[in-house]
Amino acid sequence: MDLSLLRNKEANIVTPEFDKLYQTVFSDFFNRDPELWPIYKDPGFAAHNQFRQLHLNPEDRLSAYPDGQTLQERLLNDSHTPKHLTRPNGQPDDVLAFAAAMSKDWENPSSVENVITMPCDPSIYGAMMGTLANPNLVYSEYAGLAEHLEKNVVRQIANIVGYDPEQSTGLFTQGGTFCNLYGYLLGIRKSLPDAKVNGLGYAQDYRILNSQAGHYSNMTNLSLLGVDLSGKTIRIKVTQSHDIDLHDLELSLRACFSVNTAVPCIMLTMGTTDTFAIDRVKPVHDLRDRLCEEYGVSVKPHIHVDAAVGWSMMFFIDYDFKRNPLAINDSTLKGIESVVEKMRELKYADSFTVDFQKWGYVPYTSSLVMIKNKQDMKALENDPSNFSYFEDDLQGSTHLQSTIECSRGASGLFGAYSALKFMGLEGYQAVLAHCLQNANYMRHRLLLDPSVKTVSLKIRDQVLTSVFMTEI
Repeated sequence: MDLSLLRNKEANIVTPEFDKLYQTVFSDFFNRDPELWPIYKDPGFAAHNQFRQLHLNPEDRLSAYPDGQTLQERLLNDSHTPKHLTRPNGQPDDVLAFAAAMSKDWENPSSVENVITMPCDPSIYGAMMGTLANPNLVYSEYAGLAEHLEKNVVRQIANIVGYDPEQSTGLFTQGGTFCNLYGYLLGIRKSLPDAKVNGLGYAQDYRILNSQAGHYSNMTNLSLLGVDLSGKTIRIKVTQSHDIDLHDLELSLRACFSVNTAVPCIMLTMGTTDTFAIDRVKPVHDLRDRLCEEYGVSVKPHIHVDAAVGWSMMFFIDYDFKRNPLAINDSTLKGIESVVEKMRELKYADSFTVDFQKWGYVPYTSSLVMIKNKQDMKALENDPSNFSYFEDDLQGSTHLQSTIECSRGASGLFGAYSALKFMGLEGYQAVLAHCLQNANYMRHRLLLDPSVKTVSLKIRDQVLTSVFMTEI
C-alpha cells in the first residue's frame, strides 16, 4: 500500500466521471426498480423492498414491522403443519414475509462485511429464472440446455483468466468450501489413484500442503476426506505480507520428494478473508515443475487456488491502467494495478475457486470450480456400474460420474450468467472500484487523524492482523 498516495487528499477523491458511471450502474442494477425489473412488482417483493429501504438498525426492525412481535412468537413457536390447504390470494404468507424482512440486511449502508454483498438485480432475476426452470446440472438429461449455460459461463471465466476455453472445464457447486474440496480431491485422485477404492495412504505415503493463512476449509475439507491432519499435512509459513513463504515451501517439497513421499495438492489463496493476502501462483508453479524434474516425480502436485474472496479482481486483468477509462482515483488505481499483476498468474493454477456469491453480487449459493485441463475430471470418475440406471450412451460425456453431488441446482449458475451478461466487465469494474475507493478514503482519513494509531497483533512470530485503535 502506497502511504504517500493514501495521505494525498486529491488521490483519494472520487472523480466526477467515475461517480457518473457508478450512479448509472447502481441505478440500473442495484436499485430494485420494478420498471426495469418487473419481478419486483410482485406484492411480496414490493413490500419487502419497501421495508428494506428504511435502512433501520437491526435492533429497530422488529418494532417497526407491522405486528412484528406477534409474528415472531408464531415463527418461534408454531410446530405443526396445517391440516388444510391455504388458497392463494396473491399475497405472501405473513410469517414467510416476516422471516425474509428480519434476515440479514445486506442492502443497509451500515453493512460493511467485506466478502458478502448485496445481490444485483440481474442476478436475482437470473436466480429466480433458474429456480423456475429447476434443472439438475448433474446430468444432461435432467439439465437440458442449462448444461450448456454452465459451459458458457465456464468459457467466459476461462477467457478472462487466460485458460484455454477448449481445454478447460468447470462446474457450479455448493459454496467455496466444496470448490476447495474438489481441488484437494483432484490432486488426491491424480497422485494416489488407488485411494478411490482402497483409501488414503494405501500404496504410498503422502503429505498435503497448504498455507497457514488459508481459509479454515483448507483444514476442515482434509478432515472430511479422512486425512490425518497432524501427520499428513504440512502448513507452510507465511511472510509478513501474509502470502505463502516460497522458501519454506521449497524446503517442504524437497523433504517430501527426497523420501518418495507424494504431494497430491498444494493449496494456495488469492485474497485471504482477514488480510486479502495473495499467494503468487507462477513462482509456486515454476518451483513445483523444477523440483519434480529434479527428483523424477512423474505426477506433479495439483495446484489449487482458493480465490473465493479475491477472484473478482480478475475483471481488471485487461483494464487499461494508463488510459484509465473509468477515471478511478490515483490511490485506488495504483492498488488495483498491484493486485492485478498477481491475479494474472491465476492461469498457472490447475484449478481455482470462484465465489459469485461474494464480490460477484449473486445470491447464495453460486460457486464455480474452474479446472484448467478437462482431462483431470477423468481421475474423479467412479465405477460406471454404479450408474447403471443412466443411459449408457451419455456415460463419459458428462460430469455425472465425476461429481461429488448427486444433485446440482442451477439457480446459482443462472444468477451468475445474468450478472455477467448485464453488468459486463465495465459494470463489475465500476462497483468494485467504488468499494475500494471507499475503503481507501477511510484509510486516508484515519492516517491524517492524530488520535488514531495502527496496532499489529503478533503471535508466534506471525503478524496476524492489523487494527486501528483510537487513543483515550
